[in-house]
Amino acid sequence: MNEGKTATADGVPTIDLRHVYCGLVPAILDELSRFHGDVVDVLIHAGIEPEIISGFGSGGDWDFLFLPAFGHGRARFTRRPREVVHRVRLDILDY
Repeated sequence: MNEGKTATADGVPTIDLRHVYCGLVPAILDELSRFHGDVVDVLIHAGIEPEIISGFGSGGDWDFLFLPAFGHGRARFTRRPREVVHRVRLDILDY
């Protein structure tokens, strides 16, 4: 495991980004780009979940869900299999 990362009781690696308020989505993307596993939890500042939803809500390499946590947010990211990764494609014909 990389320096600065911990693991939950169930062995899932955890990245602590609770100190990041501005630029959270780019910070998460940077961490995910360096992560080689398939499942990782990211700790975020409490109440900032809407920023995550707007940044990761459609397409991409990762699915995510929010897990119960006390005093902070916890987002679990799970890597999508390559064959089901949907790239966002905006096209007037789609509407």
